[in-house]
Amino acid sequence: MRELDEVTGAGANGEGPAGIIPFASGFNASLVSASQHDAGAGWSSVLTPNVAWRINRHFSINAQVPVYTYINVSIPTSEVKVSGVVTQINYTLETKKFQVGDTTIAAQFELHPRLFDYILTATLGTPTGNFPYGLGSGQYTYNINNHFEHPFAGFIVPEAELGIGDSSSLINSRVRQSFVAVGEQAHFQAGLTLWLPWHGINFRSNAYEDMPLSTQTVTNVTISSKKGVVKVVKSTHQESVGEDNGFLNTLDIPLTSHVILSGFYNRSLVNKDDIAGFSFAFILRRQGADTKVH
Repeated sequence: MRELDEVTGAGANGEGPAGIIPFASGFNASLVSASQHDAGAGWSSVLTPNVAWRINRHFSINAQVPVYTYINVSIPTSEVKVSGVVTQINYTLETKKFQVGDTTIAAQFELHPRLFDYILTATLGTPTGNFPYGLGSGQYTYNINNHFEHPFAGFIVPEAELGIGDSSSLINSRVRQSFVAVGEQAHFQAGLTLWLPWHGINFRSNAYEDMPLSTQTVTNVTISSKKGVVKVVKSTHQESVGEDNGFLNTLDIPLTSHVILSGFYNRSLVNKDDIAGFSFAFILRRQGADTKVH
């Protein structure tokens, strides 16, 4: 059974399984290999190396850069002009390999009073990804997230998150959406984590809401399974276009002290989209009693 001390080390705001950020002061490194299927955009695979440093029991920092080893992207093929003005751009779908996404740098501040555990995460996104391909935001972005949780009976952990930022890709990096929305937006999440009787296995289920607060710039790829049509929206001035809500479920299974197998399923109610996948996290610094900070 999990101990209360092991609350820390998990990536708040969906960054990954527990252990990527070390429990004790010092350095850690990890590599996450993930594959997912999006009902709207097809299959994709990504490698995400991460380096982390816990300064003390309250502060830690980490940085990561996703490398898409396989992904479908939209390529412009032709333009439709009326009186010399482009009125429509036609796209075709191409498979690309080894494309870099936006690099992110995050800092965390933790408090663990008796009533609840609290993690504040501030994330900076840098525009290293290809924006026309939908693999980046095209600008520097930020996200500030507040995470609250409290364990009951040693294995049930209700949790809630609320935050604000200007990129949808920074809200939950464990699941890659088929669109990137850039613009001020608030996000909320609530649910619980169940720690199962087998050591380290946990199931997490949350409902979420992403709410635009300003105009949004959106890069979106949608594939029609019947016609093979690619629909791409490059920009819009409708505030509601970046809205999303639904349910996210994850299951983390430690195979060894250095390897974690994860499965995830995301149901978007607004976009009527289903995303499911799995990942392996390879962690340099093993988890265990010798890595506690409390």
